[in-house]
Amino acid sequence: MVKAPDNIVFFGPPGVGKGVQASGLSARRGLVHFSMGDALRGEIAEGTELGSQIEEALERGEFASDEAVLAVLEKHLDRHGPVTGLVLDGFPRTVAQAAKLEQLLQERGGELSRVLLLDADSEVLLARLTGRLLCLQCTRTFHKVFRPPQRPGLCDGCGGELSRRKDDSKEVQRERLDTYRHLTKPLEGFYRDRGVLEIIDGSGSVEDVAGLIDRSLSGN
Repeated sequence: MVKAPDNIVFFGPPGVGKGVQASGLSARRGLVHFSMGDALRGEIAEGTELGSQIEEALERGEFASDEAVLAVLEKHLDRHGPVTGLVLDGFPRTVAQAAKLEQLLQERGGELSRVLLLDADSEVLLARLTGRLLCLQCTRTFHKVFRPPQRPGLCDGCGGELSRRKDDSKEVQRERLDTYRHLTKPLEGFYRDRGVLEIIDGSGSVEDVAGLIDRSLSGN
């Protein structure tokens, strides 16, 4: 198997499967997976002032502010030193964040090698988003239709209770998709100009999309 680039960004609309694919790629290629969504939820769970600000934004159907997500990312990078073999999921979401990411990586001896844009139609995304279930103990995710738990309402991994996230109503998700189209679409041009962008069809099965990603990284 051809070695994957050192540092990879996954971005795309909510519900497209960035987290699943980033986690799978990390496992297949021995890379470190950094999920901004998980990091933000961790900040909320700690009950910090920053976490409260993030929670309020998410419940309104908005993204966390640039300042908030950058503070969370810097915490992670400062713990781990030089940056190689990193898969970033859910970050950056704006051109300003992308520019800051380049700076942070360079300061720590790394650089961005490939950006994978996963995309799908809005109706496909809404169907995925409104059926998600989250384990309250280990944060593992399931789906009522696409990935149901073996025992209704209970996590397959730890046996914890599954719950629908507060921000997974159809109204909130439509707002999130609109916000994405407005704020994140410009990233396409930013990364295309740098010659690192690859667009992946995220509407297929997890296995099919993973195959597309591996072929892209292998240069096929």
